[in-house]
Amino acid sequence: MTDTPSRPGAFLLTLNPDHITPMGERPLDLSTVARDLKGTAQRLSMMASGKVSSDFIKPLRIGTNEPHTLAVGLDDAALEDLRKRYGDALIIEPDHDLDLFGGPAGMMPGGGASDLQSAGPRNFFTQGSSALILEITVKGNDGKPVAFAEVTGRGSAPFSLDNAVTDAKGMAELSFFGDTPTTLRELRVNPSRDYWGRIITRPDLTGFPKLAGKLQVTLTLERLGAGEDEQDVWGYQAMALPKADGFAANTLAPVKIAIIDSGIAAAHEDLEPAGGRDFTDRGGDETLWREDSIGHGTHVAGTCGAIFNGRGICGAAGPDAALYGLSVFPGGRTSSLIRALDWCVENEIDIANMSLGSAAGTAALQAAVIRATEAGVCLVAAAGNSGAGVMYPAAYAQVIAVAALGADATFPPDSPHRDQRGAHQAGRYFAAAFTCHGPQIDMAAPGVAVISCVPSEEGAAYAAWDGTSMAAPYVAGFAARLLRLRTELRAQGGAARVAALKAALLECCTDLGLPAELQGRGMPLWRMVPDAPAQTASVIERLEKVSHELSRELT
Repeated sequence: MTDTPSRPGAFLLTLNPDHITPMGERPLDLSTVARDLKGTAQRLSMMASGKVSSDFIKPLRIGTNEPHTLAVGLDDAALEDLRKRYGDALIIEPDHDLDLFGGPAGMMPGGGASDLQSAGPRNFFTQGSSALILEITVKGNDGKPVAFAEVTGRGSAPFSLDNAVTDAKGMAELSFFGDTPTTLRELRVNPSRDYWGRIITRPDLTGFPKLAGKLQVTLTLERLGAGEDEQDVWGYQAMALPKADGFAANTLAPVKIAIIDSGIAAAHEDLEPAGGRDFTDRGGDETLWREDSIGHGTHVAGTCGAIFNGRGICGAAGPDAALYGLSVFPGGRTSSLIRALDWCVENEIDIANMSLGSAAGTAALQAAVIRATEAGVCLVAAAGNSGAGVMYPAAYAQVIAVAALGADATFPPDSPHRDQRGAHQAGRYFAAAFTCHGPQIDMAAPGVAVISCVPSEEGAAYAAWDGTSMAAPYVAGFAARLLRLRTELRAQGGAARVAALKAALLECCTDLGLPAELQGRGMPLWRMVPDAPAQTASVIERLEKVSHELSRELT
């Protein structure tokens, strides 16, 4: 009986800096390892596709230098051979899959996604079975049909669930066995864009008419504020960020911000990216960063650097920032993140936002983080959405780790964002239920019900998303403003500049009263910046002042 060959896995190879080369032997280099692996790569590629391919060995390097990492495909036999041949001279680690740390409220932990995954198959019925069939029309409060909205219903039975996506007319059909118009536990609508989601608990559907055996249910959603007029989104207000007319100008070059993510929809009217690069395995077209099939990178880019054009939203970075879209998704791995960080070094990026990560770190990724920091790239990362310990790369000491906050009265009370309220609240702010936490957290920023850009064939669309992914670009944008304002910071270079910028950010943070493991030093406020441009009080500050004065009068 012959053993079945194992499927190749993805690995990262780096040199062990602690290895001592025996006298008389030549120190190992990764070019030699790559040559030694050539035969293995040919064998594995033939097994996988029937033809020889170079995809099983990818040297990672900066410029034309010697590779610092090899991203390779190895089966069990090749892995064992490699360990025997090189021993402790070579570090072999998994090339981890990466996750994105944000999305629509209904797809977040606590927002219903886990229920959808575990509920089993949709309800199926035989002819003549007693079923409650809902023909649902979803429209906005502007009267327009809402297409591509996910509609989910939960029946009275424990695992009774059905869901569908609305068509161009805003219509979807759900069916429930054994239920009546008064027994459903919940109806939930998660729109893809332009409207707030909605949850209706214990809906009473008796008032809706019936046509051809189907209950004709109409659900109305509230439209987001973003659109024709430029909106002061709540995160912008909470951090007291000034608009363009209150922003100090200088003659320095724009701050360069890399959005390492799923790309940026460059056709969006609120975004003007300065450039980018694709690091996915989609065929070698380096311009694919201008497309964003997932939407995540576009949302992050809008929060950080949406332009000041009188429409949509304003980016936290202010009116003079240069965004670069570095796409590592779809299919993001640690190796693609390392390549993106190397690109930041080569192209003298000032700040890199990473709204992504994995539960495990690697020596290869940590080395890439250190290289970028020593080159003067300030790294900002989302802490993660598992509600557990801080993810990587945010957990590295060189990276600014950002947790997510929510605030009262920043979303409709019946929207799915209500599910993201965590156990800890101080004043109007609460720690998001999903946010990762721990001693690595440096600061917190708005990450619940964040309105930002999403891709659209019409050129401009917006959606309210949740996640530490949404919080990190607020901090990246704030850091860009600081770097633009504080010319003495830009005059520094390398790791010293990164350390000085991080220290300046921490000095701007205000303690919100939440546990340190959830907020770090607190939330950055622009009014805490020494010599910051004059600005008017934000809407939130004015509301808090009025509330305080009213409470004094009542007492």
